[in-house]
Amino acid sequence: MVRWDVLPDKYKDQMPKKNNVKVSGDGEKEAKLVIPGELPTMNEIINISKTHWAKYKKMKDEWTGIVVLYASQQEIPAFEAVELDIIYYRSNKRVDPDNLCAAKKIILDGLQEAGVLENDGWKEVKGFQEQWKVDKENPRTEVIIKEVKE
Repeated sequence: MVRWDVLPDKYKDQMPKKNNVKVSGDGEKEAKLVIPGELPTMNEIINISKTHWAKYKKMKDEWTGIVVLYASQQEIPAFEAVELDIIYYRSNKRVDPDNLCAAKKIILDGLQEAGVLENDGWKEVKGFQEQWKVDKENPRTEVIIKEVKE
């Protein structure tokens, strides 16, 4: 169960409003998940995992829980198969794009734990696109979840 006390204090007042699910003319649904703040980078993940495995586990569990919290709060529905468009809004350009993309693991694990995806394997995740932009005032990650029908 996700608890508010794992959410960093500086993000508690940035809880996004509930998002409406869009349904296209062909019946495919799309939802937008907004995760305030800056998800951990690959360098941060590597550095903490070098100190002790339990510290990495704690960090990953906390951030995965944050994704679950936002997915639940924004009422993101379940999808069978998806494509993801991920936009990382950072406060500056100090982190290389390949370093940002490690957060995708946390996002996918959180979507699975939240029940948005049954699994994060090949059957459920058909592809993703990633972008990175700067927003000094409101760093966040936006995930557009698009249903894919086979």
